[in-house]
Amino acid sequence: MTDSPRPAARLRALDGLRGVAAVGVVISHLVVATNVALASQFFEAPQALTGFAWLIAETPLSIFWAGQEWVFVFFVLSGFVLSLAAAGGARFDAARYYPTRVVRLYLPVWAMLVLAALLHEVVAHEPVAGATPWLNLHATGFSATTTLHELVLLVDPGDYYYSTVLWTQQWEVGFSIALPLFILCARRFPLLLLGTASLLVITLGGAELGLLRYVPMFTLGTVLAFGREHVVRALADNRLYAVTLAASPVLLTAANWMPEGPWEGLDFGMAALGASGLVATAMVPGPFGRWLQTRPLQAVGIRSYSLYLVHEPIIVTTAFALGGRPSTLVL
Repeated sequence: MTDSPRPAARLRALDGLRGVAAVGVVISHLVVATNVALASQFFEAPQALTGFAWLIAETPLSIFWAGQEWVFVFFVLSGFVLSLAAAGGARFDAARYYPTRVVRLYLPVWAMLVLAALLHEVVAHEPVAGATPWLNLHATGFSATTTLHELVLLVDPGDYYYSTVLWTQQWEVGFSIALPLFILCARRFPLLLLGTASLLVITLGGAELGLLRYVPMFTLGTVLAFGREHVVRALADNRLYAVTLAASPVLLTAANWMPEGPWEGLDFGMAALGASGLVATAMVPGPFGRWLQTRPLQAVGIRSYSLYLVHEPIIVTTAFALGGRPSTLVL
């Protein structure tokens, strides 16, 4: 590894990481739309898992379909990318930034909602006996209020009609609006202190309040943007790079493999640290970054937001069209 990587190369690697995160979310929804036992893990009466199902659900191997955890990676990435120009000394241009950001966030969502509405009309979304609980959650009656919330991206988990992924976008919108405040904090406070405080807030309060769970993840991305030169120098040590790369997926999936106990907040803190580690190792020279810059991952990465938005209505509609109980491989 070298000490002074080209910024463009680092950004291409982050595009690839977006692609990986989007694919992780897609796989998670494929699984919970088709596998009753695995889908039940996210509901009040989870089924006992054994064998292969246990292996991919309750060990770090859950990384391959850890949808929520890959959303955490998206949050850290957003904090990093949106703060990068300011971290390089550029003046924050509100007149240009806010209209561009609104278009970037909202137009794809509205296009997805039109597609989802059409799919709802083409294929009936009705409860199916024996279908996964997640799939049957989509067999809901139309709600004008909920649809309005989806249009303006003010959607809480469980409050949706067309797509469950939209709850994440309210946090993206909030961070986008408050970006100048995040930049100000990164300029005024020591980065190590700001990063440590963010992890503590997630750990101590994240289990109780979404605001304390998700907003600090964007802060961690901002910290990485302002401290990227320090990160590059630190991870030039091959041993530290290897440890960070190996530990990050394990930390990211902590909630899945840690035993039950009064430490849910610690799970979130570890996951946030793991998400930050993946972003950090992606933005520096190394095998992970080179892999993320391969053509297939770049192709997915540049389409990651669209993929993230449109996949769920397609998966759900296809599952209902196939009788509500298709195999994961068929879907």
